[in-house]
Amino acid sequence: MRIATRIFLYLFTLIAIASAVLGYVSIQDERDHLLAGIRSEARLMARALAAVLRFYHPGDPGVDLDKLLADISPRQWTPPPMLRFYDQEGAPKGTACAHCNPLPLPHKKIDLHALGENGREEFMERGVDQFYSIIVPVKGLGDSRQGALEVVLPLQQVNRTLAATTRRFLLFTIVLIVGLGTLIILIARWNITQPILKLIGAARQLGAGDFSSRVEASGVVELDRLTDELNRMAEQLEEQSSNRDRFYQEKLQLEKGLRHAEKLVSIGQLSSGLAHEIGTPLNVISGRAEHLLSKIDENDTSRKALLTIVQQSEHIAALIERLLAFSRKGEQAFTKISLQHLITEAYSLCLMRSKRNRDEIALALDVCEDSMIGDADTLQQMFVNLFLNSFQAIEGAGEIHVTIKNQSPYTLNIVYEDNGPGIPEEQRSRIFDPFYTTKQVGEGTGLGLFIVANIIEEHNGDIVTETAATGGVRFTINLPRNHEEQSVLSQTQSEMES
Repeated sequence: MRIATRIFLYLFTLIAIASAVLGYVSIQDERDHLLAGIRSEARLMARALAAVLRFYHPGDPGVDLDKLLADISPRQWTPPPMLRFYDQEGAPKGTACAHCNPLPLPHKKIDLHALGENGREEFMERGVDQFYSIIVPVKGLGDSRQGALEVVLPLQQVNRTLAATTRRFLLFTIVLIVGLGTLIILIARWNITQPILKLIGAARQLGAGDFSSRVEASGVVELDRLTDELNRMAEQLEEQSSNRDRFYQEKLQLEKGLRHAEKLVSIGQLSSGLAHEIGTPLNVISGRAEHLLSKIDENDTSRKALLTIVQQSEHIAALIERLLAFSRKGEQAFTKISLQHLITEAYSLCLMRSKRNRDEIALALDVCEDSMIGDADTLQQMFVNLFLNSFQAIEGAGEIHVTIKNQSPYTLNIVYEDNGPGIPEEQRSRIFDPFYTTKQVGEGTGLGLFIVANIIEEHNGDIVTETAATGGVRFTINLPRNHEEQSVLSQTQSEMES
């Protein structure tokens, strides 16, 4: 099918639908307008005749109702209107028609008590003819109901008017479609078909272009030829680009693997040295503390301090063991814990280590919900590392604010903020790398935030670094309240996607 023909058919369909809708709406509006006029005339006639019959009755020989009806009825009505009278019981009593034969209306009885002051209106049909009827009450001199009067108006005039309107509208639509169709065909041949044929020759000379998309066949003879040429070039360019991207991704993965291997080697060497240098004195400290515990009484006030030494020695030993085996994860104790308790304890340990007081570095906790399933030791170490970084960054007085709330029924949202100098944006992408530090030589190993990221990953969480409103650093951490359920859910979603 040629493009000119297709455009003509599209526009013809659009014009036909729009014309049909517009014509239907216009005719309905005209019909409503005509019916409103008929109802108005019928009400006027009914009220006028009801007023006359207030002083006369249909059987009065001095009243010629046929003549009266002919005088007040519109001249253009064909056939003219008709009257029907009802007695006090609501039974039909007689009819009147101006210059016509009375219509064979159905013989029916009405309920005068149910007839309101404004009367009752309805539309009737007799074969193909339609009529409008209004029944109004007729009162006597004492406002007593003497009966009712029905005025029946034919609707043939309305139908003839609507038919003439429809014919005029159809004629206009046909002329419009024929004129537009002729104009569209001429424009399409001169301005679309010929330029497309010229573009076919130019497309073969293109050496590069948008090769990420394909053009579907449209069914138009001229456009299909251009589509084939463009698709052929796109396939060639896509194949070249795919080979280049595949080579780049393989190279990138190889470089990442080499960097990770180098990090593992460095951490392994550091871990061996730490285990040797820290393990022996730590065992001595722990052993001496346990020995002293066995010598003192249960009620001795120094017993609590010795218990703290033993507990923290075991905690340090666990951290050393974790550093040695971070690449071969072992069993962890995931239990129900309270993050608020871990945060408070980690804050106290950092205060003792840094020899700073609570007035100098204040901790503000805003906890809505902190219960979760996790490894208490590793999570406490995570907060210790965060606190130590803040203590080292804040000069003088400062504040650390930790907010914990429900991100969802299954996830806790932890926002950690301080008012320190913050982290420059160009360094944020590397702060979780092992051995990367911005501190002076001897002040840090660069493992603090690396361990934080590993602990969060072990709990199936994530961490995002931002700049706090105070200008310091903000860590937004999302942790599942039960990492085992989260792992099962993630696995199920992966299976459904695959």
